[in-house]
Amino acid sequence: MQIAFNNRNDIDYQSKLNKLLKEIFFDFQFWYDLNLWDERYESYSIIENDEIISNICVYKTEILFEGRRYPALSFGAVATRQEHRGRGLSRLLMEHIFAKYPDTPMYLSANEGVLDFYPRFGFRRIYDRLPVCHMDINNDIQPVKLQYNDPRVWDYVSGRVNFSHKLDCLNSASINMFHIHLGPLKDSIYEIPELDTMIIADQRDTTLKLTGVFSLKDISFSQLAKHLPFKNVTRVEFGSMPCWPDVDYTMEEYGSDPLFVRNVTCDLGEFKFPELAFT
Repeated sequence: MQIAFNNRNDIDYQSKLNKLLKEIFFDFQFWYDLNLWDERYESYSIIENDEIISNICVYKTEILFEGRRYPALSFGAVATRQEHRGRGLSRLLMEHIFAKYPDTPMYLSANEGVLDFYPRFGFRRIYDRLPVCHMDINNDIQPVKLQYNDPRVWDYVSGRVNFSHKLDCLNSASINMFHIHLGPLKDSIYEIPELDTMIIADQRDTTLKLTGVFSLKDISFSQLAKHLPFKNVTRVEFGSMPCWPDVDYTMEEYGSDPLFVRNVTCDLGEFKFPELAFT
């Protein structure tokens, strides 16, 4: 059985793939229209009667862990049409990818319904934790909101310099844009012009969730905190590992989607994988 491959912005291939993904997940067309599919995003699929019936996508990432860079693969869009399940198509695609990248660390975010699926392919479940800072934020600042499709959003996402040396993803700009354009975050984008910074944040009661911070210059957390356009905050939750040496945070247990890894043998310690970097 032949495996099809695509790693470019091929409109015909995207149309075939999106037909499958709309049936299993949702419509991915918005991301294809952003023209961000490049050689780092690879699709492996099986085509019958000119239709993609099974697919796995991987994104070739670069992980920064404890100050060192590592190539890795982020798995996503794992889907097989209902009527073709049970034929071993996912295994065929998985084994093809494993053979191509035999020693490369791999990771994915799944859901509770497939907890028994990925261990069949050598993945093991791990648990991340939530970085939390307890502090008071009471800033009388008029918020500067950005529309999700404002060109400045891409400038911030692609040009950011604030990365955590504990754990971060260095080349996830196109995946960040996927999450920003997906929908739930569209009304949570703020610009802080004084700091050349954009944040994705949402306040619920006295808790501020900082899902993403994109700074074009080196800033401290104390600088950022003084410019956050929020009041009555006593707790800050981070959507990734904080990168600032001046922030005092603790790691807490929390309910998150299942995280699986393969070819990861070291102890990751207490960590939070960037929420905006999952495919």
